[in-house]
Amino acid sequence: MDNAQKAIMIGVGLFVTILIIAAVMLIVNPAIDMLTGASDRIANISTALQEQLTREYDDVTVTGAKVKAAVDMYCTDQDMILEVQAVSGGTILELGKVRGNGTTTIDRALNYDSSNVQTKVSALSDSSNSDTYVPSSARYHAQLVRSSSGDAVLGIIFTREN
Repeated sequence: MDNAQKAIMIGVGLFVTILIIAAVMLIVNPAIDMLTGASDRIANISTALQEQLTREYDDVTVTGAKVKAAVDMYCTDQDMILEVQAVSGGTILELGKVRGNGTTTIDRALNYDSSNVQTKVSALSDSSNSDTYVPSSARYHAQLVRSSSGDAVLGIIFTREN
């Protein structure tokens, strides 16, 4: 009788274990599907953002007002390089959370250090400083900053036209 009791207990233990595994599978499978779906949506958003940036800023001429609007929109993005040459032939202002190298090709965004300081976005509207002021009616050449492979958009560079 003692062996029969042990066999019943082992059987009940196996049954409970199978129930627990089935319950975990019922919870995990939908979670995996949800994560896969979220990952796909993020990839689609990233693709849509790159397409929008390409449409609006890839080798086009824009006004100073559009430069300021773009900087305002993307200045809080942790991965977006924003560079503006406010004066024709002047220095390039770094306005994003990360900086570029002044060219349209870079492998990864650079961090700021003691010799490279982020310019405040408000400097573009400060008419008392001609080195950083962006007049609303001025014309700028917009170009996308891309990775060296060309498959990722890392930022925008605006260069003042004469």
